[in-house]
Amino acid sequence: MASRERCPIDAAHPSAHAGLWFAWGWWVAGVLCAVIAAVQYFAPAWSAVFLDAGLLAYSTAPGRAVGNMRQPNHLATALVCAMVWTAWLRHIRRLSAAACGASIVATVFAVSLSASRTGALSLGMLLLWALVDRRLPRSARWLLALTPLIYLACWLGLAEWAAWAQTQYYGADRLQSGSDPSSSRFAIWKNAITLLAQHPWTGVGWGHFNFAWTFTPFPDRPTAFFDHTHNLPLQLAVEIGLPATVLVLGLFAWSMWQARGAWSGDRADPNREQSPARAALVMLVVLGVHSLLEYPLWYAYFLLPAAWALGLFIGSAPVPAGAKPMSATAQRWTARLLALAGVAMIAGALYALWDHRRIERIFEANAGDAPLAERIADGRRSKLFGHHADYAAVTNEPKDMNLASFRRPLLQLVDTRLLIAYIEALKATGEDRKALYAAQRLREFQRADAQAYFRDCDSPTPPFQCERAPVTGLTWRDMIPPAATNDSGR
Repeated sequence: MASRERCPIDAAHPSAHAGLWFAWGWWVAGVLCAVIAAVQYFAPAWSAVFLDAGLLAYSTAPGRAVGNMRQPNHLATALVCAMVWTAWLRHIRRLSAAACGASIVATVFAVSLSASRTGALSLGMLLLWALVDRRLPRSARWLLALTPLIYLACWLGLAEWAAWAQTQYYGADRLQSGSDPSSSRFAIWKNAITLLAQHPWTGVGWGHFNFAWTFTPFPDRPTAFFDHTHNLPLQLAVEIGLPATVLVLGLFAWSMWQARGAWSGDRADPNREQSPARAALVMLVVLGVHSLLEYPLWYAYFLLPAAWALGLFIGSAPVPAGAKPMSATAQRWTARLLALAGVAMIAGALYALWDHRRIERIFEANAGDAPLAERIADGRRSKLFGHHADYAAVTNEPKDMNLASFRRPLLQLVDTRLLIAYIEALKATGEDRKALYAAQRLREFQRADAQAYFRDCDSPTPPFQCERAPVTGLTWRDMIPPAATNDSGR
């Protein structure tokens, strides 16, 4: 009967306490994500009911679940992270074998509903964990090791069910579509490496990848407007340069190596089995694998938990022999500073919520709201989200043709509508060569909304954007709009 007792959490083991709350949070999130995925796929009519109540997002991807994050890969990664912490809860005997098994099977099923290839790949990390960590309970190890097979069984079952019910399952449809298996990742990686070769030392600048890529000639570019390279090391390299990237990744690798003892724990510590370090490391590996294919850490709901898990892992490393313990005064000040930082984060979140409401009013007007022009003017005063208001100003009639008004939205994310508006503003202000250069970059995007801008090129008097002779002497840096002289007055 002793094996069924809870593993006591020692009050002197703060990382175990932090890990416990963290693990329960992920377990609850995983169960709720599984429920949401099931509703989105099997009962989409219910989605509309819960949507009106603000509890559930409607799936915009036919035949697959997207979660409340509205991104199937994000849903799958969240579910795999939940499985990691479910296994740890079983390890410290806070979950029974039955509850652990039911939770993991449900979350694996939800991963299959997402039809995420990234999620399927991440299940391999769970298999690897089960193989190398022999301190996990046998039941948890078997479950983790079997997750790829459970996923395959769920995938086959859903494919058969979709065929029988004459409905759609995206996982099966994808195999028959013949589409690019990389989803244009190989193409964007190739373009990013070309940009890196052009700017190896300092990169194109932090946050400037999308702009630099859009306004650099790439006849073979993907059709989508990519704002990220879909590979974290490559993203760092192309934006901050190779030397800085090597430094950043080297420091990270050094810190992880210094904390390597967290995996086995201090063997002299009788409570080392409580340590959440191994689960935290596995979660970081899952997010790291995802970061080689997308950019999950650009989202707060992954970035903040990843930072927390990193702190858990590094903080669980055994204290080196001879190290002086932190004084009581230092501990008190550290606690106060952490509390102050927490208060600042809460205050910042509340401010961001209030600030974002100014932008929401632009795009979702209610009865009795001010005219659009007034709502845009108010939104442009937003410190955090003003670029959305600038976008509305330059793309809605009457369009703001001031080139400085394009700076914030263009440096945030270029799309077809914004690029066409910028071309027209350049032309209207006498920047004919830049306007034609921008039009030629737009033409490289083989997508319907971009090519529609060139529909009159076969007419007897084609418009200026139809000129095919390459514009020389310009680079993406020349296309950056000037800074506004008075932001508050815009």
